[in-house]
Amino acid sequence: MAKAKAQEASSGCNYDVFLSFRGEDTRKKFTDHLYTALIQAGIHTFRDDDELKKGENIEIGIKKAIEESRLSIIVFSNGYASSRWCLDELVMITKRSRTVEHIVVPVFYDVDPTEVSEQSGRFGEIFAAHEQYFMEEMNRVEGWRAALREVADLGGFVLQDRYEAPFIRNIVKDIRSKLSRKVLNVSPYLVGIDFDVARINIWLQDVSTNTRIMIIYGIGGVGKTTIAKTVYNMNYDNFEGRSFLANIKETSEQLNGLLHIQRQLLSDILKDQPINIYNVDEGIIKVKEAICCRRVLIVLDDVDHIDQFNAIIGMQKWLYPGSKIIITTRYASLFNVNYEGCLILKIMELDDDSSMQLFSWHLFGQDHPPEGFVKVSKRVVNYCSGLPLALQVLASSLRGKRVDLWESELRKLEEIPDGKIQKILRISCDSLQDDHDKNIFLDIACFFVGMDKDYVVKILDECGFYTVVGLQNLIDRCLITVNEHKQIMMHQLIRDMGREIVRQESPEDPGKRSRLWNHGDALTALKENTGSEAVKALTFSPPNEVELKLEGLAKMQRLKLLQLCNVKLKGSYEDFPKNLVWLSWRGFSLKSIPISFDLEKLAVLEMPHSYLKCLWERNRNLPNLKILNLSHSHFLVTTPNFRGLPNLERLILQDCINLVEIDESIEVLQRIVLLNLRDCKNLRKLPRKLASLKSLEELVLSGCLELDELPKVLAEMNLKVLVVDGNSINQLNSTSDDASKLNFLSATSWDSTFHSWLSPRKGPKSMKFSFTFLPRTLVTLSLANCNLLDDHIPKDLSMLPSLQHLNLGGNPIHALPESISSLTSLRSLLLDHCERLQYLPELPPTLKELDVNHCRSLERITNLPNLFRRLIFRSYGCENLDEVEGAFKLQPIRNIDMEMITALGMFNLESLESFQVLHECGIFSIYIPGSEIPGWYSYQNAGRSISFNVNRVQGHKIIGLNLCVVYAFDQPANPRSDYKICGKPFTHIKNTNNGLSWNYSPTFYEIPGEQAYNLWLSHWKYVDKMEDGDEVFVGVGMPSGIQVIRVGVHLVYEEEKDGSQSQSITSSSWYQDLSNADVSAFRHRTGYILGYNHYGRDVQKLRWDTLLNGIKCMIGQVS
Repeated sequence: MAKAKAQEASSGCNYDVFLSFRGEDTRKKFTDHLYTALIQAGIHTFRDDDELKKGENIEIGIKKAIEESRLSIIVFSNGYASSRWCLDELVMITKRSRTVEHIVVPVFYDVDPTEVSEQSGRFGEIFAAHEQYFMEEMNRVEGWRAALREVADLGGFVLQDRYEAPFIRNIVKDIRSKLSRKVLNVSPYLVGIDFDVARINIWLQDVSTNTRIMIIYGIGGVGKTTIAKTVYNMNYDNFEGRSFLANIKETSEQLNGLLHIQRQLLSDILKDQPINIYNVDEGIIKVKEAICCRRVLIVLDDVDHIDQFNAIIGMQKWLYPGSKIIITTRYASLFNVNYEGCLILKIMELDDDSSMQLFSWHLFGQDHPPEGFVKVSKRVVNYCSGLPLALQVLASSLRGKRVDLWESELRKLEEIPDGKIQKILRISCDSLQDDHDKNIFLDIACFFVGMDKDYVVKILDECGFYTVVGLQNLIDRCLITVNEHKQIMMHQLIRDMGREIVRQESPEDPGKRSRLWNHGDALTALKENTGSEAVKALTFSPPNEVELKLEGLAKMQRLKLLQLCNVKLKGSYEDFPKNLVWLSWRGFSLKSIPISFDLEKLAVLEMPHSYLKCLWERNRNLPNLKILNLSHSHFLVTTPNFRGLPNLERLILQDCINLVEIDESIEVLQRIVLLNLRDCKNLRKLPRKLASLKSLEELVLSGCLELDELPKVLAEMNLKVLVVDGNSINQLNSTSDDASKLNFLSATSWDSTFHSWLSPRKGPKSMKFSFTFLPRTLVTLSLANCNLLDDHIPKDLSMLPSLQHLNLGGNPIHALPESISSLTSLRSLLLDHCERLQYLPELPPTLKELDVNHCRSLERITNLPNLFRRLIFRSYGCENLDEVEGAFKLQPIRNIDMEMITALGMFNLESLESFQVLHECGIFSIYIPGSEIPGWYSYQNAGRSISFNVNRVQGHKIIGLNLCVVYAFDQPANPRSDYKICGKPFTHIKNTNNGLSWNYSPTFYEIPGEQAYNLWLSHWKYVDKMEDGDEVFVGVGMPSGIQVIRVGVHLVYEEEKDGSQSQSITSSSWYQDLSNADVSAFRHRTGYILGYNHYGRDVQKLRWDTLLNGIKCMIGQVS
């Protein structure tokens, strides 16, 4: 979980650095050069001859300057100790460093640190003289000696025989780091950005890569600029030149805006050199000269056109090796231009936990809301949907207000969005080039969020839009996205922004707006007859059935999009708007559509859950109709005559349970691509001329229980998807000639094929079926719950070259044929609930999804291709599965190298031979009875978390981390045989200094017995990226009902030897096997997400108590 970082300036500090030196030795040489370098680096430095005013008491002035400085640099020269002023300064500095956070940095100019610490050599001679001169003040001399020893022992910078210039540069770089100076102001609360910042830092610090440009994109207000400022502050001093150019879009639109940006860039990089440029073309040449000879870091913030980049930076090839350019933009396709070696990073919205933290920090000054504000704070967080800008703005507006005022504010936001948030978000909408794209955006915001992209294209194309290019323009500006299910998605606040644009068309009179989506506004317009020709689209879905008069729609004659649900209309349908393109009417109450109902311009007609018995009583001519959806119309007994629907592409009759047959006129539909007859339980036969539908690609027959057989004519069709789930199959005999015609099926719409597979077939009838009936064009075949046996599946599957998706789930098969490896296009294989399945052969390397959920007879899986790199693997409820090769393995502890376990410092396990150990993701785990953490675990804490600072052992390197967790049932838990444990164990380890985190959820774990305590011991091989002083946080979560009692951490070290390592641990073959785990596939936005459990594995192993049969749902929530 992300942790907020409050950045606080040091109180009362007027100087960054106090410079202590002996003037006679170094004032006009080394110290002057160091002072100049500090000043040029922007570090405010005190030097006595520059800062003390004439007549000011020197001792008082020096003491005040030390107290007002954050850091002191002591330049030890050969004669430093001969100045009592220097020694007194030194004593004041050391006293200051002991009482407050005052940093001391020693620099040994022409003297050895040992001479300073031990007061030997020249320092010894000087102190011999001091003891003679200050015989009456020996306490003062001893104070000087102690201060010298204290500072010299800090280490520091030693010049010796090095060149002064690079020596000074290193000092300045270190001072910058110690001061944590920020040249750009950022929010004091940084939440949820750690991993993005870490990834960018790694890239910035990698000088070997040829990738010199990173584009950071995302919707407005998501935190792009904050992240860019943060990484700039952390890295700017690692480059010879640096520049942060803010608000590129806004500045470039001003008079001579690009010229102003070029001048700022050149001024930032060239420092004091004069900048004389008078036009953009001249500026491009000057910029080229400036950036081609030095390593630069340049941030271009809020770029919205590639021409801006070209004018400011020019060609990427001009950049000096090691230079880095960061671009922030809302324009996703900015990276589509041909810039080789361009990295892309999309900034996502915050999750709920991070959102709550950020909101709480801004509003309450802590990472959680106080009691009484939790529930209402969750509502605010839900409204903001992870947008940091919105969370910050609303926190500011709600600060200091009572809870009842919060409630009122939230109700207002539901109707009228916040103006500050809208102003930022609307920039992307206003950047759309014309009204064409803006109208598409407004239609989507008001009506089509979450709908299928192709479906929306069909509708909007018929409205006169060029929808495909319009959608791409919206995607480019991060106004919409299209998810993996091809649904158009839009951030809630962007949706609200679009709706607010429409509301502002006529704030007081909804009937004069172009679109009505709000329930109250639509009801007013329909009930009070206040609509007008301005209304082009309307949706009205009351929770309960409402009866209205048709006159309410009569004035809306320009209406093109209409969506109704639970609405009865009374009156003459002659008054119904005649320009409708999309009519979606759920629960249409009439038995047939009246002849007076003009539908001629319709492209999409949807009447799901209707009371229709027939669509219309006479033939209708609807030349534009492309989609007809009558699903769940339980009274429908017949389909219409299709001769008047020549352009129909999709016919959806799902769950029309009284439909007996399909009209034979379906043969005229030469453009149809989808015929969905799922759950038409009384459908007895398919049309005789089905084979004439050469355009048909998807045929869904799942749950058609009365169908006798699949017609042989299927082999003559061009089907890509065939779904026959839940129909018990009676295999027909086939000849060898028939077998040569073997085909499978395919899917252009995979998601639509996989619904209701797991429902077993009811009824005695079996469908006659043969693989010889299937066309070679099939890409997807779903035969789930069809009672298929091993001999139903052909041994030779090489004749199925196009097969990409195969679902055989719920069938009593024992194995798959070896020839499945020859299906070189196969991407998805679903075998869930094949409870007799014992063996999986080698699978094709193209496979991306494998589902063996509840295959209870499987014990071992080998040779999985692309495991967890591209392959999504699911294995809920595989109770006997002990190993997935390359993923996890359970084995008896007696097979483990006990000497290695002892060397790792985990536990004394020699007496525990009956237990098993789990290997996965480079992590070794064992669960044993016990309630005490071994004493050698140096970091321990009661509860579920611990934080500690790393103390490196001299001469040793960290090679991993041991974790010991004591856990038990919550008291007073009383486990029963039917007790359900929901959730999963989860461990989060984070190095707060570098932002890297490791998250692990084990595939298996042991449930403790009643009144018993357990230990979870684990060794983490890859948690070794730790430096001395790093702060590390460890948190452990358990499923609901189980409590973490105590957590202990032991860092595992190995002695570093010249040219070799100790033979005790890492050279062990057992340890090498543990180290061979490839965890790169588990890299995630928030760090490493280790373990296979997060893919949905049901944990039912390593449980030896009475609760074994009670575990039902290890699917869950991270504690």
